[in-house]
Amino acid sequence: MMMKTKLLPLVVACLAASPAFAAEPMANLFNDGSVNGQFQLFDFQRNFDGDSTDRRDTSFGGLFYLRSGEANGISFGSSFASANPIWDANDDGLYGLVGGGAPGSKVERTSVNRLQEYFVSGNWYDTKIVVGAQELRTPMMNPFPLRAIPFTYRGASIKNTSIENLGVSALYITDYMGWTNEEFASVADGIRGEFARKGVFIDVEDNPIYALGLDYNLPLNAVKAKTSLWYYSMEDVYNQYHVKLDMSGKMGAANWYFIPSYLKQDSTGKLDQSAAQFDTYQAGFHLGMKWSGFDATIKYAKTGDGDVVAPFGDEKVIIQQVVQSSRANEEGYGAQLAYNFAPDSALSGVSTYLNWASYQIDGDSSKDIDETDLSVTYDLSQFVNGLSVRARHAIVNYSTGDDLTDTRFYVYYKFAL
Repeated sequence: MMMKTKLLPLVVACLAASPAFAAEPMANLFNDGSVNGQFQLFDFQRNFDGDSTDRRDTSFGGLFYLRSGEANGISFGSSFASANPIWDANDDGLYGLVGGGAPGSKVERTSVNRLQEYFVSGNWYDTKIVVGAQELRTPMMNPFPLRAIPFTYRGASIKNTSIENLGVSALYITDYMGWTNEEFASVADGIRGEFARKGVFIDVEDNPIYALGLDYNLPLNAVKAKTSLWYYSMEDVYNQYHVKLDMSGKMGAANWYFIPSYLKQDSTGKLDQSAAQFDTYQAGFHLGMKWSGFDATIKYAKTGDGDVVAPFGDEKVIIQQVVQSSRANEEGYGAQLAYNFAPDSALSGVSTYLNWASYQIDGDSSKDIDETDLSVTYDLSQFVNGLSVRARHAIVNYSTGDDLTDTRFYVYYKFAL
């Protein structure tokens, strides 16, 4: 762990001392820098019909990003994240917006304040290299933005765009912080935690995750099409591939889109020889149409013989407010209807959607789940620049187990200096 923490200062010192760095004024780092972020007030609550403990958290905090300018391709970045309890709802269990314990436990809420990012970046010959703590946006390793603070990762990332329409990316990731952590933990801890939540306890070696990604915009005239292929590997744990195609085009006054994807996951090495071994996949698609402010989508997902393993964020085919397509031998069917009110209407700035899905395990109707979501967002920038509010409500019905409702309120104030 000491090697990891000392790597970034060493890289920064070497870059700062290089002749290339000195060839351009240091002042550019400050003159071309930026500060932006958002303050956020959240209230999340989950109420169960049965004996399970209800949950509720209210938090105030935000995300604040600092970026320097470039000097001969070198730049620096950092960010700070904060989530602080407004009050303790001691009669309810912890939801998980803030710290204090496991979700559902009746504990005193604690603040989460942490340095979210700190990195040095080099940008040369159409290649960007980032070393240090950073947020990532890839299919199976991303911010996982389901709570007040997104996931962040420590390691190195590289992206090359020297070939037209093609982006080639690589990752070397050793550590991560989840929604309520204040210190980095190894990605091995993340894997162990994923299985522990299912009651499976395993020993995982402290190895990094490697990834390679290709993102390509197809040079077509009749339709817009882009595809991505990502490969992730962690020694003695798993290999996984994620492929996605995103196509769209016009059909009269409407626009259509079709987004199929395929995920393949296999345990390897020591994990493959344990009780936690798995070999699974998830395949599915979104098919939709946009017209006159409406956006209608149908969704389908099929999962293989094992649960999807995704401790670091993911692009599962169906993702709802509470439930996601992820269980072994599961088929998911979904439909969503969204509407954005016109800018010249009395409800300018309002957008809403209704999202329904059914999750069914092959041959076992006792595990069926249905969820219905309603979301309304109001962008108030026409009154106060950067201000927006959102309300979400989910109704989840289980064939066996506690049915629940999940209600979330958000207030955002975004700014840039």
